[in-house]
Amino acid sequence: MLVHLSWSILLWYCFVVFMAIGIRVDGYGDNDTGPDDYRDLAIALVVLALGVGGTLLLQRWSMRPPSPRARLAEWRQTLTALANGFESRPMASAPLPALTAQPAARPAAYPRFAAPGPGPGGIEFGDLVYRTGVHGKPAVRSYIAVRLPSALPHLYLDSLANGRSAGDLPTSVDRQQRLSLEGDFDRYFAAYAPLDYARDALYALTPDVMAALIDDASHLDVEIIDDLVVFSTPAAADYSQPAAWNRVDTVVDGVAARLAKRAAAYRDDRVPAQYARPARIIGPDGRRLVRGYRSRGLWPVLGRIGWVLTLVLLYAVPAIFAFAGFMSIIDDK
Repeated sequence: MLVHLSWSILLWYCFVVFMAIGIRVDGYGDNDTGPDDYRDLAIALVVLALGVGGTLLLQRWSMRPPSPRARLAEWRQTLTALANGFESRPMASAPLPALTAQPAARPAAYPRFAAPGPGPGGIEFGDLVYRTGVHGKPAVRSYIAVRLPSALPHLYLDSLANGRSAGDLPTSVDRQQRLSLEGDFDRYFAAYAPLDYARDALYALTPDVMAALIDDASHLDVEIIDDLVVFSTPAAADYSQPAAWNRVDTVVDGVAARLAKRAAAYRDDRVPAQYARPARIIGPDGRRLVRGYRSRGLWPVLGRIGWVLTLVLLYAVPAIFAFAGFMSIIDDK
């Protein structure tokens, strides 16, 4: 923000100074540039050069590396990952097909830890960093992803305890796919499954699985998509501290292990010759939840237009008038 402000001030400075000198030349000097005009122009250019130099230093400062304390925390979490059989593998794009992993443009995964090769259960976890909103406000979502032995129908469990209101999904999902489950489960999660696969969802969500979800993952959104189960929450995780690693261990050894057992025994009878296939698949109606249209109203559109107009006012307007004033100064014919 300081870099943007500095560049904008320099442009407006050029606009005011060059237009003032240009008006003096055209209005009072009969379009004849004199020594005083060249002197003032030289002074303005020196001040501009100093301002550009200062802004470049400011930009360099804004891109400085992390502090020693931050680097120490990064080294600590990387060594902890290596000691537990994982490698640090940050990614510049969203690594998961899950709905919660793709909430906005420009996603990245940092930190991201994954087991090398097939790994212990095909596990990865970390923080999804992405930009959202009109001004590109950064947001972070921590996640744990575990590879299942076989695919299951698409299932989304929206946690009601992680700071969002009931049904406020990270993306638009048709609300007709909402499931009502037994016991107190609906007090902790809002469940969504494809309409024709509601009973199949119950196959995966057995009483012991639901109990594990309530006990160990009630603050996490849970999504099963293909042969992947993703646990996530809209908050960053500090992997330089034991609590984040304990959470990964609890989720992987608890509810994820129970879901893996259910996936290993599941067959989609809607797919012909399912038992003869080397890799079991899910029918087309159960692979993905139906996305529902949800209008976001007029305010986001107006906000986007306002942001573009702000950029034009900060940069384009002063740049155009500064150029016009500069041409009025040097054009002494």
